[in-house]
Amino acid sequence: MNTTEKKRIIQAPSSGSSDLPGQVLNVELSEDEDVIWQWTHRPDGTSAVTGYEIVKKTEEKSERSKK
Repeated sequence: MNTTEKKRIIQAPSSGSSDLPGQVLNVELSEDEDVIWQWTHRPDGTSAVTGYEIVKKTEEKSERSKK
């Protein structure tokens, strides 16, 4: 990624509580990238985005079509 590429900041989906440890708040992506959020579901019923995978837009579409 070169420094002249436009980047965008994508906010993670809200989990209803912003004080959960390990929660991802946002990621910075290039125009040709997308994000797949990874959720953690806790025993108390709360859920939070605790990880992510950055994929090329064409790669994500082909991976999802396999499922």
